[in-house]
Amino acid sequence: MLESKTGPVSAHRYMGIKVNTLIKLYILVLLYEGPRHGYDLLKNLEKVLETKIGSSQVYPFLHKLRDEGLLEITEVGTRDKRVYKLTEEGRRFVEELLMKSLNIIRAAVKAVGPQACPDEYLSKKRFGRS
Repeated sequence: MLESKTGPVSAHRYMGIKVNTLIKLYILVLLYEGPRHGYDLLKNLEKVLETKIGSSQVYPFLHKLRDEGLLEITEVGTRDKRVYKLTEEGRRFVEELLMKSLNIIRAAVKAVGPQACPDEYLSKKRFGRS
């Protein structure tokens, strides 16, 4: 069992959730930062990935997260826009996923060299290394 910032995490609890694309990974990162509207998720994905993202690439994954108890969906405003927010369990899931992914990211940065990755997200400080 892994330990995250918010408590212990079971590695086998979410075997039905497949985070096998950058789109899904980035959706989780955005939701970890805070609640989002679906349109906001789509626009952020398009900006970062520099490609058109279809709703069929986002909404089925959001509903799967909800079905697994990792996401809450609320409707707000006059047009009942849906707001997506990770549950505490969802936050632990994302923390576990990112901890597991960290070694892959470090290996990629090492392979291309630090000059190819000047972004602050790839800095030693951001990854908790000294």
